[in-house]
Amino acid sequence: MTQRRRIKLSVSDLHMGFGRVVKEGTINDMEDFVGDQALIDMLEYYRAGEFVDAEVEMILNGDIFEGLVPYGDDDAPDLISAKKSVAKIGAIVEAHREVFAALATFQRGEHRQVTFVVGNHDQDLLWEEVRELLRERVHPEINFVDDVYRFEGVHLEHGHNHEHQNRVDPQRMFLTRGLPEPVLKLPWGSDMFINVLLPIKRVRPYINRVRPARLFFSWAFWHDLRALLRFFWTFIAALFVARFRRQRQRRITFWQTLRVIFGGSAFPTLEAEARRVLEADAALHTVVFGHTHVPMWRQLAPGKTYVNSGSWIPTSNLHISQLGLQQRQTYVYLEHEEGVWRARLKLWHGRRVVEEDIPL
Repeated sequence: MTQRRRIKLSVSDLHMGFGRVVKEGTINDMEDFVGDQALIDMLEYYRAGEFVDAEVEMILNGDIFEGLVPYGDDDAPDLISAKKSVAKIGAIVEAHREVFAALATFQRGEHRQVTFVVGNHDQDLLWEEVRELLRERVHPEINFVDDVYRFEGVHLEHGHNHEHQNRVDPQRMFLTRGLPEPVLKLPWGSDMFINVLLPIKRVRPYINRVRPARLFFSWAFWHDLRALLRFFWTFIAALFVARFRRQRQRRITFWQTLRVIFGGSAFPTLEAEARRVLEADAALHTVVFGHTHVPMWRQLAPGKTYVNSGSWIPTSNLHISQLGLQQRQTYVYLEHEEGVWRARLKLWHGRRVVEEDIPL
């Protein structure tokens, strides 16, 4: 009897927003994801053909939703309640309705599974109300993972918890004291994204799509000094406001900020962090991350592999190793072969595309 093929796919960092075109034909500069049709084609490909009898799981490994961009008029965008999250995620699902219809079709298939892993840009998925919304819109049997997904020697997570600025405390994911309703406990990076980066993104839409950030600051000093000065002024003002917030548990100290600024890597790939995960547990042989937007496959030791799924949004890379504008729809393909999961980094080409929208 032929054994059924077992396959897992990991896609991350789509950052789906409220659609590229909003009411009355207005272009939404906050939307970075335009790969709807490519993702739909990918789901169809792994649902049929040579995979029709296989067991296939689609793992959406964090930052699938751009949950840090507020929905509608919001005078407190860093206070994210369940009600706000439901409205926001519902609007994103509606804007990308064909993608979620394809996910629903995929989940309904025999031996198929859709799994959402929480990232730092879509902590909204921690709310049970949001999960119920997605179960209603996609399928009642979709899975959710708060942090780490492990299976048979594979460690999979979004990756943000390995950085000081983006780490989420699993014991303290919500804040309630002194607030009219519970809100998400945002890490430093998310707080600064909302209060610093988003105002700049409205005039420089590409700013969050440049890697690594430190090289971008060097480039901006010579080529876009006005935007750089505006960034630093907004940053300092946001830090001051965050330091003296009324709710003590939401305050950000200057020590926390210094730790982030001087403790981070100039070119974060999470390679060292993946190595530490593997060294901490001899039973592990593969680590899969997203988060960095840098696709990567590394053999860290004999039989020990690190794979990063990259991102599906355009990324301007200033590092010499991957210099240039990249728009590569990369993903991690895992197949159970000879009793062990083997991981590959793949590039999705899909159908021949004549033209497409691109955010620049």
